[in-house]
Amino acid sequence: MTLTILGLALATFLLRYLPLAALSRTTLPPWAEDWLRLVPVAVLAASLAQALLYPDDALWIAWNNPYLFAAVPTFLVARRTRSVLRTMLTGMACYALLTAVL
Repeated sequence: MTLTILGLALATFLLRYLPLAALSRTTLPPWAEDWLRLVPVAVLAASLAQALLYPDDALWIAWNNPYLFAAVPTFLVARRTRSVLRTMLTGMACYALLTAVL
């Protein structure tokens, strides 16, 4: 069991370290750097869309979807303050309030 965990830890480390080590010695073209800057935003958007619209593995776009309605003020706070803590607190408070009301 311990060898399995150590082997998986080593594989995870190598999968993260080797591309970083290889790319640190080379200069990427500007179009590649521009494209790579968009990857985190695309991954976050896809994750959020799935969490907000498919919370129970079924599409839920309705007036009583607390996830969807809690996201609106949370996005506004995130955009305005750029504070992770305030954004998380806003999201949790809005979700708690909406689940109690809806």
